[in-house]
Amino acid sequence: MEYNTLRRPKCIHQGENTASEMSSTDSKLVVAAIDFGTTFSGYAFSLRHEHEKDPLCIKVNPKWESGGRWLISHKAPTTVLLNPKKEFHSFGYDAENKYSELSLDGEHHEWYYFRRFKMELYKQKSLSRESEIESVDGKLMPALSIISYAINYLRESLVHVLCNRINSFLEDDIFWIITLPAIWSDAAKQFMKEAAVKAGIPLKSLQLCLEPEAASVYCQHIPFERLQGGRGISAFQAGTSYMVLDLGGGTADITVHQVLDGGHIKELQKASGGAWGGVNVDGAFVQFLEKLFSHEVVQTFRETHLFDFLELEREFEMVKRKVKVDDTSKITIRIPPSFLEIFRTVTDCADIKEALETTSYRRRVSITGDKLRMEAGILREMFGSIVDDIIRQVGCLLTNKRRYDINHIIMVGGLSESEYMQKSIQNAFPDVNVMIPEDPELAVMKGAVLFGFNPSIISARVARFTYGTNSFIPFIKGQHPESKKVVMDGRDLCEDFFVKYVAVGDILPINTVIGPKRYMPIRKKQRCANVQVFASSDPDPYFVTDTNSQFIGLLTFQFHDSKGELNRPVLLKMIFGGTELAVEAMEEKTGNTVVASFEFLDPNDQEKNAKT
Repeated sequence: MEYNTLRRPKCIHQGENTASEMSSTDSKLVVAAIDFGTTFSGYAFSLRHEHEKDPLCIKVNPKWESGGRWLISHKAPTTVLLNPKKEFHSFGYDAENKYSELSLDGEHHEWYYFRRFKMELYKQKSLSRESEIESVDGKLMPALSIISYAINYLRESLVHVLCNRINSFLEDDIFWIITLPAIWSDAAKQFMKEAAVKAGIPLKSLQLCLEPEAASVYCQHIPFERLQGGRGISAFQAGTSYMVLDLGGGTADITVHQVLDGGHIKELQKASGGAWGGVNVDGAFVQFLEKLFSHEVVQTFRETHLFDFLELEREFEMVKRKVKVDDTSKITIRIPPSFLEIFRTVTDCADIKEALETTSYRRRVSITGDKLRMEAGILREMFGSIVDDIIRQVGCLLTNKRRYDINHIIMVGGLSESEYMQKSIQNAFPDVNVMIPEDPELAVMKGAVLFGFNPSIISARVARFTYGTNSFIPFIKGQHPESKKVVMDGRDLCEDFFVKYVAVGDILPINTVIGPKRYMPIRKKQRCANVQVFASSDPDPYFVTDTNSQFIGLLTFQFHDSKGELNRPVLLKMIFGGTELAVEAMEEKTGNTVVASFEFLDPNDQEKNAKT
């Protein structure tokens, strides 16, 4: 399909509030969203003139092909393959299939194959630009490079589609949205943004979007009858509060939203959750196979017949989505012939049925030909702890029901396609209306496109931490610890005082400006100032060295009046409510203003530099 040449909207000129999220979007013909997931990734887009007629006219790529028996069409596996020279070779199913072919011929050892690496951004507590991730066989590469390769592939794929559809199309016509979990750290958000820029997305045309918010926006747009389980009053009438349960491959993101007049969305509870995604179920399946056939058999099968192993994983993906809470029948999974051959070779046992008789599953599992038959209860057990963790966290939030009046839970994400997961939530909370859109796996991706056209639809967010700065205050003997006493220019000062801007749990409207707070130079003829910024899980920290406080960033700026005395105050503001934090500093006497994004990566190096 080809579109006629489209007229571009009037460009935003300098001075027309270019800093606002909306003005960045208004100048673009296309809004495109990249949903970079733990197990699967994809993209969606919408043309402005089509969006204005029908906001749900959102296109996704339907052509991801596995090359085997199983096909998951709208997303591709989050896999990256590099050649022996560490150059990008392929992504998704292409990467899986190529690496599988190489392994069959024993030629894969010098290649670099990465899969399911997104969770490293969540797990690494000291994330930096030099952080590394492991390939499947333990080789290390910079995480920033691998993630940027994945984003670049998706970007180029989408641009290719648009070039074939739109006459005179320019890549600069796209406004890009990158989705990410709401529970991610500020450092992980900056890391993803830098990876996107490294992948060729211009910073001025890029916006981050929190996954639960994207899902909220999408569900608000779709007809109520397309929400499975929808009953009674609509979840999206003004004043209604509801929970978004975003269950992905790696994490579970849980937030509470409220609908305001005009369809705007307000966050009521800071995002919570954990590493409770579908990969845990996949891991439990592999452990189950190891209990049946031994770790050595499964590992040898994975290493020598990777293509068959991936086909087994894909088949299990389909099976795990269909298992039911009350299913008493048996589930059948096809075991590749190569697996049976590996079993006989490794164990020197000709009869696999005899081997099953020695396991604890002998009465619950059987093998007939190439079919593994097991009780449905075994598969339900694989969901095990993650179901318990999710239900426990949802229950904790619902104990605040009187405060939030939550009557609806909206389930989205790939794991929400599991009938067992759906029913588990419904059974655990029978008094709450649990709703699932027709395509829960695509809700975030499509909702991110809608968010891109109207970022201001999110009117307020909740502070995940107490944010503040490090400062010196006059030392008061008997009140402040002697260990905090320092003498500067003849004055007794108390160091490491936490100057609070917002407290954890505060509801902050978009672009909330806190401040200005006044800071004085601590030395005469001081030419520059380093303002250290801290975050704490404590609502009222006293010192930045408290146990729950952490250094997260640094703002550095120059004094124009470097010959001045101590009376040269600086006014500092923090701007909250967006997907990212912003800071503005102004020298009071000169009016010199410095606006800078936070530097969340490599905070230890920054702290060291700030003290030199």
